[in-house]
Amino acid sequence: MSDAKTYKVKRITGNMSKWREDASAAVIDCFPWSAMGAVDYRPKTCAYVATDGSRLFIYMETDESELRTETKGFGFVHTDSCMEFYLLPDLKNPRYLNWEFNPAGAMYLSVGTERKNREIAARENYQELFLVQTRVHDTGWNLEFSIPLSFLRLFCPSIDFSEGRIMRGNFYKCGDNTVRPHYGCWSPISLLQPDFHCPDFFGTIQL
Repeated sequence: MSDAKTYKVKRITGNMSKWREDASAAVIDCFPWSAMGAVDYRPKTCAYVATDGSRLFIYMETDESELRTETKGFGFVHTDSCMEFYLLPDLKNPRYLNWEFNPAGAMYLSVGTERKNREIAARENYQELFLVQTRVHDTGWNLEFSIPLSFLRLFCPSIDFSEGRIMRGNFYKCGDNTVRPHYGCWSPISLLQPDFHCPDFFGTIQL
């Protein structure tokens, strides 16, 4: 799509604890369906991604207030306050994965080529596998997790995290059943109804 965005992933070569300091921000500032809600709510939300060659590290933050955290553990979290990362790792393989989290660290993850007929992925021990951390504070909440290359190779055996590799994906902010329902994305989506399962609108993620 002509409006699709490009994100350059930071390559970590030194201090892991400070990788976000000069990483590019993927700003979730497209709210295609804001007119559908009673209130046009657009929480300021950003995502940052880096790699050390063995994992993708993702950090997301939002100034969302009045949080909803009904789901616990593994389950549907899109009805709660939610931040999401969809990734199509291999351009030769149409399957993509959707990581979705609420402020309590609950997660949903599946794999497939479209919204329907998706398979659950990593239900057990997901917090240890993806090193999930969330924090709620006075001005919003933030999320940190990482994706092992070895995990992605279960679905895309030939991929690596070499410099220059191109993947596709999108970052999302939503909250279907929150006080102020909202649907935000990084790479724009041109559909009449809210739908994040639309790989045709994924942006480019360059390692």
